[in-house]
Amino acid sequence: MDMSTSLVPAQWNAVDFMVDFHTRYKRLGLLTETLAWVASFALFRETETQTHYLNQPTSEDRRQHKTLLAALAAEGQRLLRRAHHAGGLPENLDGINTADLEAMVEELRTTQLQWEGDMTPQRREQILKELFDVT
Repeated sequence: MDMSTSLVPAQWNAVDFMVDFHTRYKRLGLLTETLAWVASFALFRETETQTHYLNQPTSEDRRQHKTLLAALAAEGQRLLRRAHHAGGLPENLDGINTADLEAMVEELRTTQLQWEGDMTPQRREQILKELFDVT
């Protein structure tokens, strides 16, 4: 077993802990919750890169990815709603603003479509053939 295989569950466990902690225990202010969500987002992206782009994802990788992606998107949407209700995020040293949050939530939606969309392999092949004349 190579080193990357043994690290994958630990990586997903770390992302799962961060997402769960920051979505279940909403006892922090809007800015603190948002910055914690941004950190969870960054850890998710790093783990996704390791498991889905640099390696072939296992079925467990795909399950964890799908679940945590949905949780992050939902939490991001909740934070975005709160930020709009509050008139935006407060100024902060990290420079995170409402537009950044909107872009990150939209990026998660795009990722969800990319990995979980309902396009069949046949439809994908048809589109590639029609647009680029390749299979």
